[in-house]
Order: sequence, then structure tokens, then C-alpha cells
Amino acid sequence: MTKREIIRELLAKQLPDRVGLNEHFWPHIIDNAWQAQGIQPGTDFSERFNLDLKSVSWFSAPAPRSDLVAVVEESEEWTVHRDGWGASFKTWKNKAGTPEHVGFMVTSPDIWKKDFREAFKAIRVRDHVDIEGMKARYRTAMAGESFVTYSSLFVFEELRKVIGDVTMLESLLLEPEWIHDFCSLVTDKYIAYFELLFREIGLPDGMHIYDDLGYTAAPFASPACHREMIHPYHKELFAMFKDYNLPVILHTCGDFRPHLECIIGSGVDCVQAMEAKTGMHVVTLAEQYRDKLCFMGNIDIRSLESGDRIRIKQECLAKLNGMKRLRAPYIYMSDHSIPPSVKLADYEYMLELFWGNCNY
Repeated sequence: MTKREIIRELLAKQLPDRVGLNEHFWPHIIDNAWQAQGIQPGTDFSERFNLDLKSVSWFSAPAPRSDLVAVVEESEEWTVHRDGWGASFKTWKNKAGTPEHVGFMVTSPDIWKKDFREAFKAIRVRDHVDIEGMKARYRTAMAGESFVTYSSLFVFEELRKVIGDVTMLESLLLEPEWIHDFCSLVTDKYIAYFELLFREIGLPDGMHIYDDLGYTAAPFASPACHREMIHPYHKELFAMFKDYNLPVILHTCGDFRPHLECIIGSGVDCVQAMEAKTGMHVVTLAEQYRDKLCFMGNIDIRSLESGDRIRIKQECLAKLNGMKRLRAPYIYMSDHSIPPSVKLADYEYMLELFWGNCNY
């Protein structure tokens, strides 16, 4: 079977010849660690490590105020950028990590309506898409055997990015009309973007959507709040994908277990990445949901960081063999992304364990 056929069957909750294989890698991993271990800049990790999936696009809603874009502060170690929403983020120059939230301008419904809403509504997504470049990437990817996805953020990540975590969490409860207005307009932009791609680039094999719904201890929002404030927009976008017969992979960090029934109801076919440090265990989840979901991830990154081959083997084989024993659809990968703290040889050992034990 080709890689495309394997992933397609897994996302359909069927069992192909073997378990699937995927991975994500933190930015700067080559610069910070792996170049000295033999990986050269420009390496295509999908090809280098024989992964089954490949993304050919990335989208987040265009910001409406180019006049706000600036470098606010800079040092030898980091830069603070302000984007077209007036949101400022600190990023590090010489190490991997998520950007630090520094400050936000869109902190009330009045500011949203007065300074951003109409400008955002007027944006044409076509003006923010490199059609010809995407056509070339699409043709090359679709000519290969990999399962090809279009990838993007969505409403929960857009809320966090534009108004910040504190304002978002307060406003989900105190300003629901504002949140619904924001999410509705964002969803319109995403639908317009993907309809443009489907029409002028072509259909991928599936969709990979990123909405980080949780943190280490719990989801950010209660199940009732999620169902009322976020679920309708997931359901709307994913229903549009299903109109094109496209399976949906949802990436979400943190503990999202209380949202699983809602996630399934929105049309998601596969959940990823199931961070082990939040208490999630893929085999336990599969015992309940293997007929409803494919699972991707959950190999504890801390075992890889340890460099202890016995620990790595126990972690990888317990989950790989456990999913095979359940006859559950599974795509093997870490529980987030491979950071520079993982040695290349230890990641390659993780792959050796996979190829020696991947057949159903």
C-alpha cells in the first residue's frame, strides 16, 4: 500500500497493512542541535524520515492593520514583533519555543468594532495567497505517495492570537456576542480561503487544523462553554470539508478529553497530539473511541529527551503494541513536536522501533 492509502484507511477508521507514521519538529532544531549531528539546513524531514503525511499550505487569518506592524524591541537573544492586530509577541533567535505573549490592543468589543472589525471584514483572502507557488507545491506533493494536507489555525487559536488568553477567557463568559461576532467573521475568511484553494489549486487528501483547546491540567473552557462558543464554528468549517469528502485531523495541545464527544460531533476523524504529561494515554482513549476516531501521537517526548534507550523502548512499544492489540487506527508520532533537546540518534531509534513493530 502507498503512504496515501495507509493514512486514508486509518482516517476512515479502518486498518491498513501497518500503523501510520508522522512527526512535527520545532523550529530551529537544525540550527540549535541537529546540524552538528548530521542534518543539513533545508532538509525535508518528511522525505528524510520516510513520513506518511506532508502539508503543502499554512493559513491564519490575515491581519487588517498593516500600519501597526513593527519591531517593538530587540536584543541579541530575542525580538518583540507587533502584528497587524496590534498584538506583540516575543520570539527567540537562538532557541526553539512558543512565542511569549507581551501585549494586545484588541481588548474590548468597542475597540474591535471601532478599529478592526470593518477592516478585517473587507480583506480579500486572494490578496494573501501565492497561487502560483502553491500550485507548484501541490503538484509536486500530489505526484508522490504521501498523504497531502492543507493546514491552518482556526477560531480558538485566532482568539488567543488576536485578543490574548486573559481577555479571551473572560470574554467567553462575559462578552459572548463579541466572541460570536469575531468567530463568525473568522470562519467566513477560512471558508473563503479554502474554497479558493479547492477551486484554483485542487483538493488535498485531507485537512489538518490546529486549535489548542487545553493546557496541562484541563481544557481552557468548560465543555458547556466550548459547545456553545467554539463548537458551532468547528462544525461549520468541517462540514464544508466533508462536502468535498475530505477527512479532518484536529491538532490540539493540552488535556482535551472533556471535549472529545463534541470534537467527534464536529466531524473530526483524527485527534493529535495527546500530550502524555496531561495524563492522556492513547491506548486508554482507544479502548473507548477506536470506532469513532483515529489517533495520532502520544509518544512521551520526555522519554526521548532522557536518552535512556530502555525508557524509550518501553514508552514506544507499550503504545504501539497496545494500539495494535486493540486493532485501533493509529499514526505513530511524539506527543507534540521533536525539540532540539532530543538527540537525532534517539529519534532514529524511535523510528527503528516503529519499523520493527508497525504491522497490524
